[in-house]
Amino acid sequence: MKRRRLALTLRKLREQTGLSSAEAARRVDHDASWLSRIEIAEVRPHPNDVRALLTLYGVAGEEAEAVIEVARQAKQRGWWQQYSDVLPGWFATYVGMESEASVIRSYQCQMIPGLLQTEDYARAAFRGAPVPMRDEEVERQVALRMERQAILGSAGQPTLRVILDEGAVRRAVGGPDVLRAQITRLLEESSRSRLQIQVLPFGAGTGFDGSFVILDFPPLPAPYPDAVEDRLVYVDTLTGALYLEAPAEVAGYAAAFEQLAANALSPSESRDTLRKLAVE
Repeated sequence: MKRRRLALTLRKLREQTGLSSAEAARRVDHDASWLSRIEIAEVRPHPNDVRALLTLYGVAGEEAEAVIEVARQAKQRGWWQQYSDVLPGWFATYVGMESEASVIRSYQCQMIPGLLQTEDYARAAFRGAPVPMRDEEVERQVALRMERQAILGSAGQPTLRVILDEGAVRRAVGGPDVLRAQITRLLEESSRSRLQIQVLPFGAGTGFDGSFVILDFPPLPAPYPDAVEDRLVYVDTLTGALYLEAPAEVAGYAAAFEQLAANALSPSESRDTLRKLAVE
């Protein structure tokens, strides 16, 4: 996430000067496409290049040093890089963001979200995916998914709000035994502080036909320039992902999430429903 926030910061600071990306790149002795790749977080800039850009943009002193420190941190490898053999770049970006988020809001209409899956459920989900995987790939993906869940027991555990369409909790991924164990896991997790699970029942008569996640991030400490949004929307697709950052787009998804939460069962009612489903 730090690479993406750095990219947004550099883009907004450049735009405030009225310079095009090609002109700004030329003034720090790089080709025209270099800065464009940095501003979409495709490449990690060297801290010295960041310093040169900040000088060009008129940012100096403690503010500049704060941005340069984030550039240094952005070059560090995350724990998830050990799974680069099965982790596509578009999803590696999400895993990094997830590990830094302070609030995660997740609406799922098809499956239990990865952060709450049991190992057997995750294995069955990967084996049943529309894109076939070799057994060794499945096991690597399961290991990655289990390691992601470490944030739920960490000192900096994010607030997690999950809305599950009833179809997601009824879909017998892996068969009845696997699903029963998965529902039991949801019941156990729902007792955690800072974790809320709601079920959106079929009887609500409403829903949304696409899963999405809203990530909130803690503000970077002063004197980092106040140039970036601290919230974005992640939408998963079969072969990639969408990262929505425009304020209007984020606001639309945030409003949709709250409307879904209002139509869903309360957390206590949701636990009662999950208990009944486990028995069924």
